[in-house]
Amino acid sequence: MAEAKYTEQELLLGCLKGRPEMQTALYKKFARTMFGICLRYTRDTMEAEDVLQTGFIKVFTHLNSYQGGSLEGWMKRIFVRESIDHYRKTNRSVFGHSLEAEEDHAVDLHDIVGQMAVEEIVAMIGTLPEGCRMVFNLFAVEGYSHQEIGEMLGISNGTSKAQYFRAKELLREKIYARS
Repeated sequence: MAEAKYTEQELLLGCLKGRPEMQTALYKKFARTMFGICLRYTRDTMEAEDVLQTGFIKVFTHLNSYQGGSLEGWMKRIFVRESIDHYRKTNRSVFGHSLEAEEDHAVDLHDIVGQMAVEEIVAMIGTLPEGCRMVFNLFAVEGYSHQEIGEMLGISNGTSKAQYFRAKELLREKIYARS
């Protein structure tokens, strides 16, 4: 049987009324995307699945605070925050001391990267050390500033910049090693 297609507005109203079939439909519509976000910030699929479930609980319990705009964008912010909260709860300190990031000298990698599959790039990002991966995803993928990242992770702006710089350097090395 084909799954019913609902608009975001129908899903939203149905979920606000507590209709289980609408909650299931919302989950099915967004679970894959949100799982991808969780995977970017966790060590493995089991952790990502835990964060995904906790994130959806928060989505359903806070749906009444959604104030319009992109429902998916609102949900993504919840899952990024939930991933960071999970990271904090595991009490990992992977950032080291605050370092001033060196000046960023961009190396033209467009030709090499242009030949790579998205999955290959995502896999490379996934192999970064945890602190670098967290900051890289928050800055380069999610678009947070270093100040916002510092506040979220409890680190200084300098540490955020240093971790981002290190992540880029490690990715450059991996890309050059591939070619």
